[in-house]
Amino acid sequence: MKIKIIDLLNMRARNEEMPKKIKHQYYDYSWNDFAEDYQKGDGEMLFGNMKLVYHLNDEVEIIEEDKKIEKISYDDHIGIDLSEAVCNKLNEVIDAVNKLKVDD
Repeated sequence: MKIKIIDLLNMRARNEEMPKKIKHQYYDYSWNDFAEDYQKGDGEMLFGNMKLVYHLNDEVEIIEEDKKIEKISYDDHIGIDLSEAVCNKLNEVIDAVNKLKVDD
């Protein structure tokens, strides 16, 4: 998923949860809660860079963290159509497999 730097700054201003990892140009940045900024491996901050004003419309890629696919059980779905729960879980597995194929 891609988002503009200006949108990240707006998220920060609204105290929304920030994506944990992003890629800007060729560099990976991780969110640093203490500094409230994205930080590269060498310690350089993204928002602390004064030249950032020239890159407000640059797109950054949000690097999603891998989520485990949770197992379903019949007991968790009492009163709910179990076939719908199975279909939803199967679609989640299919999406994960398709994402793996794209990443290769």
